[in-house]
Amino acid sequence: MKAIAIYLPQYHIISENNEWWGEGFTEWHNVRAAVPYYEGHYQPHIPHKSIGYYNLLDENWIEKQHKMALRYGVSAFCYYYYNFAGKTLLEEPLRIIARHTGITNAFCLCWANHDWTRAWYGQNKEILIKQEYSRENAVKFFYDVKSYLAHERYITIDQKPFFLIYDPISNPLMGEYIAIWRHLAHKEGFAGLFLASVEALRYRPAPSVYGFDATVEFAPDWYCATEFAKNAYSPRVIDYQTVIANMISKPAPSYTRLRCVFPGWDNSPRYKNVATIFNNCTLGAFKYALEHAVDHTRKTLPQNLQYIFINAWNEWGEGCHLEPDERHGFKTLAVVRQVLGNV
Repeated sequence: MKAIAIYLPQYHIISENNEWWGEGFTEWHNVRAAVPYYEGHYQPHIPHKSIGYYNLLDENWIEKQHKMALRYGVSAFCYYYYNFAGKTLLEEPLRIIARHTGITNAFCLCWANHDWTRAWYGQNKEILIKQEYSRENAVKFFYDVKSYLAHERYITIDQKPFFLIYDPISNPLMGEYIAIWRHLAHKEGFAGLFLASVEALRYRPAPSVYGFDATVEFAPDWYCATEFAKNAYSPRVIDYQTVIANMISKPAPSYTRLRCVFPGWDNSPRYKNVATIFNNCTLGAFKYALEHAVDHTRKTLPQNLQYIFINAWNEWGEGCHLEPDERHGFKTLAVVRQVLGNV
């Protein structure tokens, strides 16, 4: 069994963010500016001195980061991939990772196919860059990712590259995209594709609706937090341990679903006083969730699907990170190593 940590390649300067958010903007700007909203609210999350506010264009740092992940049982990453009709954003870290011979972690990609807007800071949803869906763009997209899919470290299921789509329902041509990609994969010599949708949003059609092979659970599961999210408080505060219990007890689907766990959640660095914050995020509760996901995966999924997703490796702006911070150090990573080391 392997742990796949979701990875945000945001921590470097790009010209588009300079234009939209100000010169020199990266996710660290949100993280540094975070403030507590009530007594006992843990903010800001300060990266541990061993990693600091790193730059993902630093090849030496990226190698160090990936080796640290391996030491703690995170042998694979799922990198968010941003592609807008052929225009890619935040891709340079992925290029570095793909070509770096000192990095041995396996990986897969998740197409983060939502529009970029000004929703951060509670602003309006002015679209900064929009997805444009067409059959021609489906073809272009496949060839944009082909070299990653063919990489020697790319995760395959039954020799088929494993690829995730974050928000399939926003693509009115999703079924056609999948058919085109599968056709091109065979044409280009792949055994096929193993495609999964992410259960991140409220409407979650079965994978067969579009032609997916499986789904990947998103953590937190917002269905399991619904009863708490209806309150009028600002920010909304949700009990982590209750949501963990709800996620564990939810009915198994009739289709293949890969499980996901999360160490915490607090997106106040991004959304300020309209944030959603999980409290009672203890190491014991995280360990319990991870152990259950491991046990469930071992018992219910075939050998070729022995994967656990963890959200996330470095979502600092959402208070959702395995990477060490000044308060907890390496304790969260140590839980992963302890649980996965016993598998």
